[in-house]
Amino acid sequence: MKKVSPALIATLMLCYFTEGFVDLVGITANMVQKDLGQSHAQASLMPSMVFIWFLLLSIPFGIVTNRTGRKRMVLASIAISLLSLLLPLLGYSFPVVLLSMALLGISHVALQVSFKPMITNLIDRDHVTGGMSLGQFTKAIASLSGPLIVSWGAIHLAGSIGWRVVYPVFMLIGILAWFILRRTTVEEPSLAENRSLRLSDSFSESLSLLKNPVLLLTFIGILCHVGVNVGMNLTAPKLLVERCGMSLEKAAFASSLYFAMRTVSSFCAPFLLPRFSRKTSLAFCLGLMTAGLLLMAFGGDRILLCTGIALVGLGGVNVYPIIFSEAILSVDDRRRNAFSSLLAMAFIGGAVFPTLMGFAGDRFGQGGAVTLMMLGVAYLFFYLSRMKGRSA
Repeated sequence: MKKVSPALIATLMLCYFTEGFVDLVGITANMVQKDLGQSHAQASLMPSMVFIWFLLLSIPFGIVTNRTGRKRMVLASIAISLLSLLLPLLGYSFPVVLLSMALLGISHVALQVSFKPMITNLIDRDHVTGGMSLGQFTKAIASLSGPLIVSWGAIHLAGSIGWRVVYPVFMLIGILAWFILRRTTVEEPSLAENRSLRLSDSFSESLSLLKNPVLLLTFIGILCHVGVNVGMNLTAPKLLVERCGMSLEKAAFASSLYFAMRTVSSFCAPFLLPRFSRKTSLAFCLGLMTAGLLLMAFGGDRILLCTGIALVGLGGVNVYPIIFSEAILSVDDRRRNAFSSLLAMAFIGGAVFPTLMGFAGDRFGQGGAVTLMMLGVAYLFFYLSRMKGRSA
C-alpha cells in the first residue's frame, strides 16, 4: 500500500488547480468574440489554438518527460502557463490572445503527459479512480472560479482591466504551485534507460498501443469527452444569450453553474465510485449527460436550460477518470508514459468539436452545436457497451 503525506497531497492538488487554467478558454473566447465582434466560427479559433498542440506535441513531450523526469516537466508546464496568463495583460488584441491560447495549450500538453503518470506512482492502484476524481474536484474549483472572476471583472472593473482581472489572480496561484512543487521530493522511476529514446521510437511505441482494442476505444472516447466538455464551456452562455435574451456578462454564470456541478460531482466521486463497478458508474454519468443535453436542445426558458447545463456538469466530470483508469491499469508501468502521450493526443477533440460547433452555431443556432455534443455522448454509450464491469 502506497502512503502519501498530507503535504504531498496538497502539492498535487495545487498542480491539479493549475490544470484548470485551460478552462479559461471558453469564457475567454466568448468575451473576446463580444469585444471584437467576431462570428462563432472565428471565435472557435481560440479553443482550436489550445487543443491543436495535443496532436502535435503529446509524443515529443512524452520523450522529454522520459528523459528529464515527470516532476521537471510539470514544473515547466506551470511556467509556460504563467507566461500565457501574462500576455493578455501586456496587450489586448486577437493575435495576442491567440498566442496566449497557444501557450496555454502547450503548457496543458506538458502537464497531461507528465502529471497523470506521476499520480499513478503515488496512489495505490485500487484507489486510482478516486484519487484522480479528487484531483478533478480541485481542478473543477479553478474552472468554476474563472467565469465568476471574469463576470465580476467585466461588471465592476469595466473601463480598466475589466474581465482580464482573472489573469493576475490565477498567476498568483500558479506561482505558489510552482514554488511548492519545486521544494517537494517526488520519487520517480529511473531515467537511465530512456536517455537514448528517439522520437520515431516513441511514435511507434505510442501508436502501437492502438492495436489494443481497449486503448483504441479509450482514445476515441477521450476525444469525444474532451470535445463535449470544451463545447459545453463555449455553448452554455451562448444558449442563454440566444434563447433568453441575456447579456453575455450575466450569461457567463452558466459556465460557473456547469463547473459548479462538476465540482460537486468530483467531490462526491471518491466516496461513491469505489462502491460500484466502472461500467455502472459510467452508465449513470452518461445518463445524466443525455438528459441534460436533451433539455439544452429543446428547452426554451432559463430554468430548463440551467437544469440541462447542471445535469451535463454532474455527469460529465467523472467520465475521464473512469475511462482513463479503465485503460491505464491494463498498461505496464514502463509503457505508461507512452500511453499517457497517446491519450493526450485525444485532447484534439477540444479543437475538433468547437470548430464544428462554431460553424453549426452560425448556420443553425446553438441547437446545432448541442446536437454535435449529443453525437459525442452517443459514442461514449458505444464505449460503455464494450466495457467490463470491473471495480472502480
